[in-house]
Amino acid sequence: MHWHLHSKSAAVLAVMITISGFVGIDAHAQQCGPEAPQEAEPLNDRMSDTRLLRRIVLGLTGTTPTLEQYEAMGAAATPEEREAILRSALEEALASPKFYERMLRFGHEWIAVGAYTTGAAGDAYQGDMSGHLFKCPADSLHPGAYYHVNEFGSGDPARQCKDQDADGNTAVPEVHSVEPWWAPGTRVEVLGKAGSNVTQVVDAKGQTLDCGIAGGGYYDPMLPAGCGCGPNLVWCAPLVGLNTKSNNDLRVQRRHPYEEPARLFAHLAWHDRPLSDLVLGNYSVGTNWLRALYVRFGRQMGSNALDANTTWWRPDADNAPRDPLHPAPNDPQAWREFVVEDLEPFHLALTDNRARSGSLDRTYRFDPRTTTEAPKGLPTAGVLTMIGAMSSFPRERVRAARFLEIFACQSFSPPPADVHFPPYEVDPATGGTCLHCHKTLDPAAISFKRWDFNPTPSYYVPWPFIPGVGRYRVTKDWLSGRYPYTGNAPGYRWKNAFLPNTVLTPVTPEQITANPEAVLLDTMPETYTLLGMPGDGTMGPLGFGKLLVRSGEFDRCAARKLYAMFIGRELNPATEKGFIDKLAREFVARDRKLRSFIRYLYEQPEMRRGL
Repeated sequence: MHWHLHSKSAAVLAVMITISGFVGIDAHAQQCGPEAPQEAEPLNDRMSDTRLLRRIVLGLTGTTPTLEQYEAMGAAATPEEREAILRSALEEALASPKFYERMLRFGHEWIAVGAYTTGAAGDAYQGDMSGHLFKCPADSLHPGAYYHVNEFGSGDPARQCKDQDADGNTAVPEVHSVEPWWAPGTRVEVLGKAGSNVTQVVDAKGQTLDCGIAGGGYYDPMLPAGCGCGPNLVWCAPLVGLNTKSNNDLRVQRRHPYEEPARLFAHLAWHDRPLSDLVLGNYSVGTNWLRALYVRFGRQMGSNALDANTTWWRPDADNAPRDPLHPAPNDPQAWREFVVEDLEPFHLALTDNRARSGSLDRTYRFDPRTTTEAPKGLPTAGVLTMIGAMSSFPRERVRAARFLEIFACQSFSPPPADVHFPPYEVDPATGGTCLHCHKTLDPAAISFKRWDFNPTPSYYVPWPFIPGVGRYRVTKDWLSGRYPYTGNAPGYRWKNAFLPNTVLTPVTPEQITANPEAVLLDTMPETYTLLGMPGDGTMGPLGFGKLLVRSGEFDRCAARKLYAMFIGRELNPATEKGFIDKLAREFVARDRKLRSFIRYLYEQPEMRRGL
């Protein structure tokens, strides 16, 4: 009885408390606690087979499926038949030239280099480093004939088009018929000595001048007056500095160095080569315009090895792999594969018989602190040693930063406001706020010191060169700070930027005194680490490229870039590191070849998911 009354009283009390608004701890917890979650219905975001077909074809070719493909999918009666259609569509897309075009566009997005400007273009284009050839007008006595801009020295060379000499007197010029390097299989008329076989001339001072070495004018580079343009005019180019400055027109040269990194990426994708060749390979691809740039660079550096080579500009003279968009055998616009040293002797192949390679075993060690000899050249390292890429990032630290961003997915941003650094004294890599980035940048930048721009052959547009190599040996005068090594002279910049006993220049003043070229040390010391790895002693950009690959950062970065491209979602390295590592392992397991990795990605469940 008492228990019954107690229960009734408790029930009444509970009702009174609720009505009165007085809520105790237990009651509060009971009223405001989380409701039991409702069971969520499984998310059904699997794409239809028709949408998946569209995703595959659009992602790989940039175009939608054909009507026949859609009709075949609609007529398929079983899942197995539909799966076979999807598999067939994938393989057809990977074999289509449109896949090459799609990879070319993606290559430009991933490997974003700037225009070929530094060392190439000022008020006019001079990046070809060749004697410019102008054309006679259509109403002249020699319509369409070429003549060299410096045929007469100080006289007007266009007078040849009217059968006049430099002074305007009647004089019929020499006329030569030549097969030019830029148009194989055709012939052009060349007026004056430009079409001759003159290889040396004597100037007014009695000095013998090499006709293969050009110098820059205000608008147009030129050979010495009275010179021939070499075999098949290879020391000259049919360019007018003011009219051929376009960075968009593939009919002139300037666009081609900009295209080269993306074209190499598309070439690797199309020909099933490891993508690590982007930073390790001793080869590239190029049209006649781009090949001529490498040939002329080597000639300006002091090598005449290509003077006797009459096949580099003949697309039908070899069976080198090429792009699928230029199948004609003798098309000078075809992007054909070449080992760089075959065209430019100072870009070292480091293989027997200069065979194509992207092996980690390629190496070349050189330390200017221990010898006064010159290195043989710069080990070729794919994009990292391309003329256009190196010149678009005109300083060593900028090159290091951009290539770390592109190929290791590194990012550089200011440090948090509450972080304190040692005071800045001399070296930004060891003190001051700049230490935040330079502790990574400077060990990487060491590799990129041997590429600069020299105003000596061309004052208005200083041309690129490899310092300490070929005919550009560096003496103490370069670092003296005295005229003419002042202003925009590269040695003047080195004097102020390559300070001894810094992370960027780990040499002593005594070593620089013994060999001024020690400031160009471009091998990362064994005591340094980059991306968590020590170097292996390889000089130049190739040493940097090997670190990218050996550290695994290239593979992780490539996996992220490719996943975002083909699956459509950016991966977060902070929260998805394990997944990125897994993708990188799958990428490496497939020899870093793009088609194989795409097939793997397209087998994953996330490929079939959508809204």
